[in-house]
Amino acid sequence: MVVGAGVGGLCAVRALSESFTHVTLVERDTVTTNGTPRRGVPQGAHVHSLTSRGATVLEEFFPGFIDELSAEGATVAEALGELDIVFFGSRLRRVPLDRVVQVSRPFLEDRLRDKVRALPNITFRHGMEAVGPVAGDGTRVTGVLLSRPGMPESGEVLDADLVVDAMGRAGRGATWLKALGYEKPSETRLGVDVGYASRRFRVAADAVRTDKGVLIGATPARPRGLVLTRQENDLWVLSQYGFGRRNHPPATHEEFLPYAQELLPVGAWETLQDAEPVTDVTAFTYPASVRRDFHRLRELPDGLLSTGDALCSLNPIYGAGMTVAALEAVALRACLADGTRDLPRRFYKAAARASYLPWLFSTMADRALPFVPGTRPVVARALAASFRATMRAASADAHVAAAVWNAVSLTGSPSALARPRVLASVLREWSPRTGSR
Repeated sequence: MVVGAGVGGLCAVRALSESFTHVTLVERDTVTTNGTPRRGVPQGAHVHSLTSRGATVLEEFFPGFIDELSAEGATVAEALGELDIVFFGSRLRRVPLDRVVQVSRPFLEDRLRDKVRALPNITFRHGMEAVGPVAGDGTRVTGVLLSRPGMPESGEVLDADLVVDAMGRAGRGATWLKALGYEKPSETRLGVDVGYASRRFRVAADAVRTDKGVLIGATPARPRGLVLTRQENDLWVLSQYGFGRRNHPPATHEEFLPYAQELLPVGAWETLQDAEPVTDVTAFTYPASVRRDFHRLRELPDGLLSTGDALCSLNPIYGAGMTVAALEAVALRACLADGTRDLPRRFYKAAARASYLPWLFSTMADRALPFVPGTRPVVARALAASFRATMRAASADAHVAAAVWNAVSLTGSPSALARPRVLASVLREWSPRTGSR
């Protein structure tokens, strides 16, 4: 049984379907197919891109999936050839690399859900809430108590040999461990206080005067940024963000678009002037990145796993969340290939390896910004100097730009940034003033 029908839960179902006779997917929301964000995914109205690595995983799970998305209207962009990306104040050099799939979160989930639904051994249970785990002697979870939201009297027990918590960053699985008498995992938390505001627009093909995607990141001197991407069927989404409450972008119709003019390239700004708003402005706040160290627990019950944001929830401005969830499903699939004996311990170690580099990159990038709460000024200056020099090198050197993008998109190892040719380019850009600009 998998509880939670987001991207992480759907990928987990796909991995489990190869090793179990039957898999039940439980979701609290009543799922629709009208393209609107559902309640359980409050960030669903904001920009989402499937990185090159994430697209590769979904293609492995469902051969032909990316071409099918494209045929149904998804935007497939070549990184970095068709994307205008500015990191730490420097515009990355255009390099033909892998493809990035740009779609709205509901569009992707709907089609991924259809793929999962087509598997022969899958059952969906929508409109049901997981109240808590069921365990006999406390050493093994044997099912979950379900009920309809707000109707505790409607409770029923659904038995399962394995229960997977994919319910998101709230961390129900960790709470369930405590309820069963086990220690909760320790947490690493980095407060970021990021506020988002997003709006979708329809743009006629002959009115587009910009790249398929524009990403302007925050800098130490400017605590805000934005992403503008073309998604499915001539729809574009503009998501603006800021660190700290006073820098959260406006969520009103009158203020939203003018707020973006300072950062948007001229072509992108002109494109939006001819665009038709098709949604209201939607706001969302993200207080902190969280990593739960399930892999460090000495005792774990059999029959219970957590995955996705329940394990590692990353600052969404770096766009790695869906990819990390997919990589954890790959780790689960590999663990199941060796059987179910000691599965929780083996899976948590594999999942920790899958999320380590994305966590390291995103938290280092956040700690390079002096306005992130708790960041030490000396650390922020050192990290900012490093990032600034790297991105300045990436604006001129194709090898550095490729190494940066591959690290960000999880396509390659960040160790490529330590190669002699890359380091030489970075060091040429290093100066005592690098961290302050």
